[in-house]
Amino acid sequence: MRRPVLALAGLVALAGAGCATGGRLRAQADSLSAETDKARKAGALRCAPRELAAADANIDFALRELDAGDASRAQEHLALAESAAHKAVELSQDCVQRVVVRQPTPVPLPPPPVPKPRPVIIKSTPVDTDGDGIPDDIDRCPLDPEDKDGFQDEDGCPDPDNDGDGIVDAMDACPNNPGPLENRGCPVLDRDHDGVPDWLDKCPDVPGPRENDGCPVPKKYSLVEVTKKKIEIRQQVRFATGKFTVLKASYGLLDQVAQALKDNPKMRIRIEGNTDNVGSEKMNLILSRKRADAVKGYLIKKGIDLKRLETAGYGPTQPIASNKTELGRSRNRRTDFVILSNE
Repeated sequence: MRRPVLALAGLVALAGAGCATGGRLRAQADSLSAETDKARKAGALRCAPRELAAADANIDFALRELDAGDASRAQEHLALAESAAHKAVELSQDCVQRVVVRQPTPVPLPPPPVPKPRPVIIKSTPVDTDGDGIPDDIDRCPLDPEDKDGFQDEDGCPDPDNDGDGIVDAMDACPNNPGPLENRGCPVLDRDHDGVPDWLDKCPDVPGPRENDGCPVPKKYSLVEVTKKKIEIRQQVRFATGKFTVLKASYGLLDQVAQALKDNPKMRIRIEGNTDNVGSEKMNLILSRKRADAVKGYLIKKGIDLKRLETAGYGPTQPIASNKTELGRSRNRRTDFVILSNE
């Protein structure tokens, strides 16, 4: 008899472990953020821009994963952030402001004492302080080497974010085409124009709502159909013989009736109970009313407001088939859902 207690204790322990892991990972993220701030103040933006950007991005990704409850993915991002942050700190330690030193122009020698002196031609080597192959006199960033990635490589300045979308090239899957972070920096494509980007759309060529992952919503009802006058049912509501207890076999049908009412929140209906002519009319009138009330009670339990439901019991007074045959009598034993208003 102690097993439920032990199981509950296990669940509590497991939940506590999950919370502890989340807290530990968030503390690790805070520690790495402090480390990247230290590197940034030491000049990592100039000497280790890629490493600094990679560390910041992975810390951000880890926090998002923790908010989503995925500690495993968060731990992977923190491992990447830790490596990049350590590298950024290491590179920033030797990051000092370099001064452009230009080679002094040699002083020309006086001409030799000859009748026709020849001019002295002095050749100088172009100065390239940052070693990016672009001379300082045309290099817009003589202290920061060009990153040579095929994007504006002629100005001599590094371009950590070519497309200007706020995602550094090292983390950008489309570095020359702007796009949001959630699409890995690539432009958002939506072939079926349903508002769900293709990379999230499980049905990219067929429109569907976001809550269904971009796929069409299957038809809700298989047992009912809402018309202007009724909620038509494709099965009869079944009750215990001679009683007003709804059988379990009809729960699925009544669940769909309840869903139809939820999908039409202004709809009011009258639940009408009917019987065949077997037995006394008085007893059948009472039975049909109680059966209608039982259906109403079921719909109320499914969340339908009492004010939207009325009931009536007509017994055998409104047959839709002959009571002379068993088939006709079975059709007369029915429950109707008549729409009173839907505005």
